[in-house]
Amino acid sequence: MYLGLTGNIASGKSTAAMFFEKHGCYCIDTDEISRIVMSPGEKAYLGVVEAFGRDVVREDETLDRAKIRNIVFNDPEKRKILEGIVHPAILEYETKAVGRIKGKDDKAIIITQAALTVESGSYKRFDWLVVVYTDPKVQLQRVMKRDSITQEQAKKIIDAQMPIEEKLKYANFIIDNSADIDRLEREVRRVIELIKLIGKCTKSRRERVCTNLG
Repeated sequence: MYLGLTGNIASGKSTAAMFFEKHGCYCIDTDEISRIVMSPGEKAYLGVVEAFGRDVVREDETLDRAKIRNIVFNDPEKRKILEGIVHPAILEYETKAVGRIKGKDDKAIIITQAALTVESGSYKRFDWLVVVYTDPKVQLQRVMKRDSITQEQAKKIIDAQMPIEEKLKYANFIIDNSADIDRLEREVRRVIELIKLIGKCTKSRRERVCTNLG
């Protein structure tokens, strides 16, 4: 089984991924991959420097990811340019990682964690999509606390993303992370058990289950 794991900012998808891995799944973090493909000498690194100039390069020759985020956050065209450089490199790396996992474990549950799975259309390549949901009030407080910013700044960041209500329409499984971390782990275990159960079904039965879950 190959699943996508997504959610909006401060939803807890990284913590959910940690629990998926704890309970036997293989997790791939696209943010971690982006750091690798944007490291000095890599194709994406060279493409970013060419597109954005030396202003986004630190003294140690690594890319200033925070500066790049600020640039693309306020400029949709530059964001498209960045995505056009980085996303293909991430996909190539991810595809090889999935191949290696399947090569050693043909019954593996593989989960790729990414923020823009729905927005980019990449959800289509997964067998299932898991969306981590957080109550909006809880999400706002988490963003403010995590980034040490005002409520107004946090709302601006949240509002820049696809509304979670829209994202949930694409979900096969929804994990509610509005409570504490123990509840989140129980939610993850619930989804894993469902996935294993579905994996034992025939193809026609899986399709009926998918319809019911959707």
